[in-house]
Amino acid sequence: MINRYFVITFAFQNFKYNMKNYFYRFLIFIVAISVLSSCLWDKDKDEIKFSDNPYFVSLKFSKNDSIPGLESAAFSLIYDSVLRDSVIVNLDSLAYQIRIDSVFPTFSFKSSSYAYLIMKDTLNTGLDTMLLTGKDTVDFTRVLRVVNIAQNGTDSCSYRIKVNVHQIQPELYVWQKKVNQIYTHGMNAQKGVFFNGKYLFYVNADLTNYLYTSDNGVNWVYTAVTGLPANGKLQSITAFNNKLYLTGEDGLLYSSADGQNWSGLNPGVTGYTIKNLFFVLDNNLWSLFRQDANSKYYFATSQDGSAWLMGDTIPSDFPVVDYAALAFSTRTNKSKALVIGGNTLNGKLLSTKWSVEKGISNNYKWVEFSKDKLDLTALSGVSLIYYDNKLLLFGGMDKNGNVVDKGYKESIDEGLTWRNTDSVFNVIVDSEQSITYQPRSYQSVIHNTTNHNIYLLGGRNSTNVFSDVWVGRLNRMTFIRK
Repeated sequence: MINRYFVITFAFQNFKYNMKNYFYRFLIFIVAISVLSSCLWDKDKDEIKFSDNPYFVSLKFSKNDSIPGLESAAFSLIYDSVLRDSVIVNLDSLAYQIRIDSVFPTFSFKSSSYAYLIMKDTLNTGLDTMLLTGKDTVDFTRVLRVVNIAQNGTDSCSYRIKVNVHQIQPELYVWQKKVNQIYTHGMNAQKGVFFNGKYLFYVNADLTNYLYTSDNGVNWVYTAVTGLPANGKLQSITAFNNKLYLTGEDGLLYSSADGQNWSGLNPGVTGYTIKNLFFVLDNNLWSLFRQDANSKYYFATSQDGSAWLMGDTIPSDFPVVDYAALAFSTRTNKSKALVIGGNTLNGKLLSTKWSVEKGISNNYKWVEFSKDKLDLTALSGVSLIYYDNKLLLFGGMDKNGNVVDKGYKESIDEGLTWRNTDSVFNVIVDSEQSITYQPRSYQSVIHNTTNHNIYLLGGRNSTNVFSDVWVGRLNRMTFIRK
């Protein structure tokens, strides 16, 4: 091969310094360039190779107006340890029972001379193949594999294909009655909590306290409990800083590190008596204190359960007993709390919905949602949980002790408005046993954020006391990948 630098340099030097032989030198220059171009072309021609890389890059479903939602499928290539094979699969399933028999797929590979699908035949007795053209309509209920041949026509790869489609209704709540009776004795008050990995169910009957514990919410055993006052307000039990707290009629604040052994502590706020607990908001335990001199009630907070900071006087239409209180983190990750229903100091039954959160100046402001809204009537004994980015309300008794409506509502706007739950998808009924949940109030509702289950424990209505256990879950919550 001619040295390219030498040829070009030689041609230009002769062209510059020997003008009288211009014509011949110019011919030499043209010939040199021609030879050089020929050499470069031959070299590039020798380096052209066809790729030997047949590996998968992506699979996408194009929009199909007759089957909305197909285009949302997101496919990945994963290794299935059970099949011991690589699988092209959409880890997040497509919508409930969506059709996949008329799909416009687009496959992409590192290189490809051609690709084809291996499918079950229409009689499901043998196999067919289908060459992919990029303009195909494919019945993915029959597709088993895709095979791609690299550009070199020799190397190939074969991948299993799996299209996941939800086969259960994701918006359906499924309920089961797991326990008929935890206990058979009487009851004046109940409270169930989930604490230190266990379900605890406290019962007070005729000034005697009982504790029943469970690892799974289904199998319960009686457990001895000490130090819990006979007049303790079980409904006030609140978990805070790895302890359980409740208030007693004697003005003491009781706590327990294990749920079994309790001890009382005087809050030590001179001139004030602790009366009830609300919730834990922004790492503070919120409570209700009464000033001994004038019997006015005040909000108070504590960072450790022993030292208390007194706050504002409660509004005139604010409950002191029988209310529902819940602190939660909104979908925008903002902390706020609600207090719903209950009775005032004068015994007035409320339909109020109070909300509190930290303002711009780091002060807490209470807002009353009930004005001009008739979605909740006056009620007591309500239970609240935050579940699936909405609030669920259980129970509620009127002034005559009757359960209001069906005792089951939801709010999608953080407690501002309430509506009945969907009568198709969100009804508390055990379909397998054909048992319907009896509406009640003062039941304990536990949301286990680990298994996404809702546990309903006990409660009462105007005629019956319950110690049963119902467990429910929104189907969609089982789809969450960790």
